[in-house]
Amino acid sequence: MLSPFATLGFNGNADMETISIPNGTFEYVEVGNGIPLIMLHGGSGSIEEWGDCIDCFATQYRVIAYNRRGYGNSTPRDTFLPNFHSEDAEDLLAFLDILGLDYPVLLCGFSDGATIALVFAAEFPERVRAMVCAGGHIYTDDKTHEGLLRAKSLFEACIKRDELDEQSPQIRSQRAWFDLWLDPDFKRFSIEDKMSQVRCPTLVIQGSEDEYAGANHAHRIADGIEDSKLCLINGARHWIHGGKCADEFKKNVMTFFGCQVVTVS
Repeated sequence: MLSPFATLGFNGNADMETISIPNGTFEYVEVGNGIPLIMLHGGSGSIEEWGDCIDCFATQYRVIAYNRRGYGNSTPRDTFLPNFHSEDAEDLLAFLDILGLDYPVLLCGFSDGATIALVFAAEFPERVRAMVCAGGHIYTDDKTHEGLLRAKSLFEACIKRDELDEQSPQIRSQRAWFDLWLDPDFKRFSIEDKMSQVRCPTLVIQGSEDEYAGANHAHRIADGIEDSKLCLINGARHWIHGGKCADEFKKNVMTFFGCQVVTVS
């Protein structure tokens, strides 16, 4: 999936930092104070994808957004294995431990980041206080596949149009990511059985016009999680945190986390 926000910077002045984890190096930004809120970008994005969401959420929380392996200037990644969501959940655990965040945090994931957040919350339930799943995927279907084919075509056209270096780590990583998602064998991908293991309050949010998943996908995520709330934003597409529905997305996220923090405190 090709993010229209992949080259946009958020509006803050925070410097990018780097940190070593067992599997490589992450670059990340940290803005604000309070309860930690970890933000996980999508499969074709990076920290920059979040736009002004980082600054918005940082008015209330200690926001930490990082580039996963294969993205930005984090450790390059030429291959994505079918279990990469679990690999990235393990990376997230190591990242939190190194930062000294060995207690429950807030998670906000988009697309692949939302899927990783779901896996993390299922496998390490004691480490998540509450979670937002925005445009996440727990299985693939024809709509997912068709949307990815269109995105891959757009991605390749952009490379040629802008005369980008096809050997750059970022492009090699993105192609490897597309290769996995479009592999016929990956159509068997499903983590739906993990939803019953998620124990934290979860906001499942998706646009009604998402190009990669129908509304039934969001319903199945929410139905599988005992303590969940479903929010379908009318008219929003996959990149729900940008464009005309961005303010509605941010409002829903802030309201949800605010209620959870008050309830738990």
